[in-house]
Amino acid sequence: MRGVLGFLMLTLAFAASSALGWWAVPATAALWGAMRPSVRRPALQAALAASLAWAGWLVADGLSGNGAFGVLSARLSSLMQLPAIALVALTLAFAAILAWSAAAVVRAVADRGQGAGS
Repeated sequence: MRGVLGFLMLTLAFAASSALGWWAVPATAALWGAMRPSVRRPALQAALAASLAWAGWLVADGLSGNGAFGVLSARLSSLMQLPAIALVALTLAFAAILAWSAAAVVRAVADRGQGAGS
C-alpha cells in the first residue's frame, strides 16, 4: 500500500510540475533520483509516473471544451500520415524517456558519489 501511495504522489508531482513545461519532467525525475528512494527500479517508476501524469493531462485536455491536443493531433496525423493514436503514444514515450534518463543518470551519480565517500 505504501508503494502505491508513493507512486501516486510521484505521479502527482510530475503532473504538477508539467504545468511549467516539458523541461520540468527531467527536473522532477532528477530530484526523484537524487532522493535515492528505496524502491526497486526508481528510474522505471519515474518513467511510468511521468507517462501517467502526461496521460492525465491529455485526458483533461480532451474533456475540456477546447480540446487543443485533439485539433493538433488531427492536423499532425494528416500531415505526417500517421494515426492520431501514434502521436499520443509518442507523446507519452517522450515523457517516459525524459523521466527515465534523468532519474537513472542522477541515481547513478549519487550512487557513485556515495561509494567514493565511504
